[in-house]
Amino acid sequence: MASFSDLGLSAQVLESLEHLGYESPTPIQEQAIPELRRGSDVIGQAQTGTGKTAAFGLPLIDYIDPSDPEVQALVLTPTRELCIQVTQALRAYGDGRGIEVVAVFGGAPIREQISRVGAGAQVIVGTVGRVKDLIGRHALFLDSARYVVLDEADEMLDLGFLEDVEMILSRSPSGRQTALFSATMPPPIRALADKFMYDPIVIKVKAATLTIDTVEQFYIETSDKEKPDSLVRLIESEKPEQAIVFARTKIGVDRLARRLGDRGIRVKALHGDMSQGQRDGVMIAFKSGRERLLIATDVAARGLDISGVSHVVNYDVPNSPDIYVHRIGRTGRVGRSGRAITLITSKQRSDLEAIERHAKTEIGEWSPGATRETKASFKPRKRGTPEVQTEVAVDVAANAGAPTPPPPAEPEDEPRQARRPRHTKPRKEPKGPRAKLVIGAGSKKGLEPKDVISAVVDNTHLDGEDISGVRVLERFTVLELPAERADEVVEKLNGKLDAEVARK
Repeated sequence: MASFSDLGLSAQVLESLEHLGYESPTPIQEQAIPELRRGSDVIGQAQTGTGKTAAFGLPLIDYIDPSDPEVQALVLTPTRELCIQVTQALRAYGDGRGIEVVAVFGGAPIREQISRVGAGAQVIVGTVGRVKDLIGRHALFLDSARYVVLDEADEMLDLGFLEDVEMILSRSPSGRQTALFSATMPPPIRALADKFMYDPIVIKVKAATLTIDTVEQFYIETSDKEKPDSLVRLIESEKPEQAIVFARTKIGVDRLARRLGDRGIRVKALHGDMSQGQRDGVMIAFKSGRERLLIATDVAARGLDISGVSHVVNYDVPNSPDIYVHRIGRTGRVGRSGRAITLITSKQRSDLEAIERHAKTEIGEWSPGATRETKASFKPRKRGTPEVQTEVAVDVAANAGAPTPPPPAEPEDEPRQARRPRHTKPRKEPKGPRAKLVIGAGSKKGLEPKDVISAVVDNTHLDGEDISGVRVLERFTVLELPAERADEVVEKLNGKLDAEVARK
């Protein structure tokens, strides 16, 4: 297996990766990074959770000239949620290089974003609708953007953005380097690649499939502040014979070990900043059974074959399903059963769902004494208006959590305003300029067209007849409504449905 230092990345980027606790590249990173470093156009066919953000993001950071204030790179994303995630990742990769990464997306004050773009943004990460809007307002110029990424292109197709993507690509230099990442490759996406990419290298990577049937998997939802207490309660309740607690970074491992020690819980830490002698001592003590609890970075998941590990705890959510599979594979060995429990915040529900989807597994909500056969331990999300995390997008580096929405109404309690157009009179053709709204939830979370209409009607003064073109996809929902009311609707739905305006 290659290391990041084998991929031609700069010393500064390698230092950032070490600080972030990245141990070794995923398959998509190992194959895509050298090609992008060489200047090739790349098509990466890979699922969410395979590490594609670092695959295009690390070469992007190396490409940027920190002394040039022009927009040198553009990353297009289908949704605000992904836009924020990519922005945070790129800022972490470029930490110390002085690179200005700016996120632009709907549902946030556009004047503030225009100001940030004009203040010397070198990397723009944006949703298709907002990038198009900024170009139309002459607030964003792509003349110097010679590194362009289309992230999750098939979702852009599903959301009806392909025509806008073509317009944006036509505004960037013809000699640009283009990377396109997509879970699937439908004909329109292939045609887009043929039109706008030059002799692209095609890389196909499949997500890991979970094959361990002897591991019971659960999650605990908590807050960042309460995570240490939640872990203590979990350890006291489960009383593991031996457990590995995974944290993402070396600093996080040391901090958590101190906190547990202060609570009277004996633990050992294991990470890459320890000397080889220290690491060997910890491993010997753990393998022999003298130590019951080990807090480690993912370096411990390699070569740690211990039949006595009864529990794996993901204190930090893994970056990808691959890492999740490797972590929980440390338990449930040699015919024994094991338990894997992941701590998440409300913002990380989508990360957990990505693991379930791509690792083809089911993770139930933990409670004391919960087992895979205990139906009460698995609490499926209610159908109807989904519990969707809304990003309050004033500062993308520190987004506040949204309040929990009220329970969904039963079908018989569906608002009269939403029902009236269907039962009392023919629907009128909407008049005037229309705007497209994208909601960050779909059929995967139980959303149905009636839920969308009800949410809009209940929280605004719009009538059901003002809403048209409702399309519920697996992960997103699209609808149209009067353009002059779009921003108001986004504001009113804040905390209920994660929506943003994609200008038509």
